[in-house]
Amino acid sequence: MLIDCAKSESETIYKVLLGCVVPRPIGWVSTQSLSGVLNLAPFSFFNAFSAEPPIIGLGIGMKRKKSEDGTVSFVQKDTLANIIETEEFVVNVVSLQLAEQMNRSSGEFDSSINEFEQAQLSTEPSTAVKPPRVKESMVSLECRLFQRIELPKSSIVLGQVICMHVKDEVWNGNSIVHDILQPIGRLGGSAYCKTDSTFEMARPRV
Repeated sequence: MLIDCAKSESETIYKVLLGCVVPRPIGWVSTQSLSGVLNLAPFSFFNAFSAEPPIIGLGIGMKRKKSEDGTVSFVQKDTLANIIETEEFVVNVVSLQLAEQMNRSSGEFDSSINEFEQAQLSTEPSTAVKPPRVKESMVSLECRLFQRIELPKSSIVLGQVICMHVKDEVWNGNSIVHDILQPIGRLGGSAYCKTDSTFEMARPRV
């Protein structure tokens, strides 16, 4: 099968990408509006792109909005709107024990709704930015907006990590202990994966 992206439906392209670019880490992003309303939402178009400086990236799509007359339009998601306004956000790591609460926070709630409360999560004050961290998350990255790349129906957000919060139990002095962190990954559709089955290969010396 050959898929010519220039001639294919966007939904088909989307499904193929979600099904083959796997597993994807989940960036559980907490933001705060200028008026103080908290927002929490997961994004699987997420990864780390640089260590010097520490840069992480998020792909944030637009939200479909249907008017009373049936007209469909696309508007910014609350996460993106808050990042544009405040230039600050926190990426929290989703562990297996937080999967249900992460999923609860993924609904397209009204901008006045606090997803921390919807998911029954606690907030923890951040050190360098205003948006709070998810207290239950074992790793949180406080970020400031580094660059935004605007696309027709989405935005790529690059954030510079200002400071990291890592709970003592997941750090062995040299690296993150994944058996304790138990991060989950995103697959296609409604599927997720665990990281309890791993293997190692030493990089060849050339």
